[in-house]
Amino acid sequence: MEEKVKINLGKDPAEDYALQAILELNKGSKQIELTGIGENVCKVAEVYLAMKSRLGESLKITSSSIGTSKYKGKKSSYLTIVIEKTT
Repeated sequence: MEEKVKINLGKDPAEDYALQAILELNKGSKQIELTGIGENVCKVAEVYLAMKSRLGESLKITSSSIGTSKYKGKKSSYLTIVIEKTT
């Protein structure tokens, strides 16, 4: 059982990442770290909202960070949030 599972969001639908994150929480992971880079920044919110619609108020965001980093040779924005299940 891992304390924190990191999920980097890519081209797959937000629902796929939400399901993956929920399965990790159900397996006993304490936290899920979702990261979107470049055009996938918006997908972080989509995944969180998809998870929230299934798990309700038992989810909370414990931390977040936003900024820019080098990705594939150019500067790209990123957004990371850490989610945990409270019950």
